[in-house]
Amino acid sequence: MPVSKTDLAAALHDADVLKHGLFTLRSGAKSPIYVDLRQLPSVPKSMDVVTTALAEVARTLDVEALAGAETAGIPLAAVVGHKTGLPMLYVRKEPKAYGTGSQVEGLFVRGQKVALLDDLITQGTSKMVFLDALDTAGLVSNDVLIILDRQQGGAESLQERGRTLHSLITLDDLLDEYRTLGVLTDAQFTEIAAYLQNPEAWNASLKV
Repeated sequence: MPVSKTDLAAALHDADVLKHGLFTLRSGAKSPIYVDLRQLPSVPKSMDVVTTALAEVARTLDVEALAGAETAGIPLAAVVGHKTGLPMLYVRKEPKAYGTGSQVEGLFVRGQKVALLDDLITQGTSKMVFLDALDTAGLVSNDVLIILDRQQGGAESLQERGRTLHSLITLDDLLDEYRTLGVLTDAQFTEIAAYLQNPEAWNASLKV
């Protein structure tokens, strides 16, 4: 049976990927949530559920290989590649400064169709770096496969570049599933929803 959103949410909860509290973002602003999908490989059962779901989507794509984005996408691509039989590549954030100077690692041929695989997307800025590297290597990368869409413009940014985003779950859906599972209280849900609707106003309220 296909992996349901409820099963996926339960697996993500078991891996403690969504944390509720008060966190400082890179911008210096505060947030009541922090998503850390890099913990997945440390929880084998959760990793199995998530990569099974990713493999289900990967099998529907017209691709010949998977390209894991450094660093979170690398273990995901390795496991999904094993489950689907698709060859795995990985893409560095920048070319290495020694040896071949490669930015795309692995065995591939120009014109090969690949899907970029990563853990999540926010605005899509980092994905462009990886997609540019794949383009430069002569690979065809029309599809981006991720676990979580934070719904902050990433899908639209990719669409403008002629790429299609495939996500297992959106942040809204994940929060709904968490509340249904009873691992997120109504008060926590309300606070997070207020933050996502207007981060600036939510941050301003902290100073009152």
